[in-house]
Amino acid sequence: MAAKNLYTVGQLSKLMGVSVRTLHVYDQKGILMAKRGGNGYRFYTSYDAALLQQIIVYRQMDMSLQEIATIVHDENFDLLRALEKQRRLLIERRDNTDNMIKQIEVSIKMAKGEENFETILAGLPQDKIEEWKADLKNDEFGDAVFEAYGKISEDDIKDLKTEADDWTEKYLAVTHLPVSDEQVQKLMKDAYVIMNRMYYDTVDDFAGANYEFVKLACENGRVDKVVVDIYESYQKGMAKHYFDALEYFAEHTLQHDEEAFVHLR
Repeated sequence: MAAKNLYTVGQLSKLMGVSVRTLHVYDQKGILMAKRGGNGYRFYTSYDAALLQQIIVYRQMDMSLQEIATIVHDENFDLLRALEKQRRLLIERRDNTDNMIKQIEVSIKMAKGEENFETILAGLPQDKIEEWKADLKNDEFGDAVFEAYGKISEDDIKDLKTEADDWTEKYLAVTHLPVSDEQVQKLMKDAYVIMNRMYYDTVDDFAGANYEFVKLACENGRVDKVVVDIYESYQKGMAKHYFDALEYFAEHTLQHDEEAFVHLR
């Protein structure tokens, strides 16, 4: 800065992030004309710096130099009001952009959720998986399901798939036993831990699957076409046995020691 509130071409260029050549063009076009000092050197005032900020905004809006010149040379042009208006417009544009980004992030999670959903069910008939996905997309809570699955990382979904497949194989071997059987209930505890961890990883502010939560999950699961169909695809009658066993676990184990269980993950 050559003097208080005065800028050389180089100083204004650096301050506002525009090239010296751009300032020369604006000067030649009469859009932002430099002043001339007694020594012949060009300089700009703080008003010129503020006007340049306005010009930069106009250029970002893809306005031509001719259009900008017409605006800034209008006898009714008020720089302060113009800047305040542009600030409001930019804030509005920023808010709109932020909202669009949020929507895109949700869409990314949902698309990733579909992939993770397929990963978990890999090994079952593909036509059934496509059918379940279609059913979920038409369900009022389907978007939330896919968005939740989309929060699981690639490594975690692979680990979850391995863990789920191992659990399913063990459970299929005991579905002939009463739900109160010790082997069945041990697997129910394992199933509870897997479920609890998934909710902790995918639901914001989740406080743990308590007794009421699990009871409601059983109630909803029994009438959820997709959930029932998935279990039945592994073995006929598995859905009823699973939810009976999980409800037994809730009534005889979880209900009496909620505090110890809700933190398991």
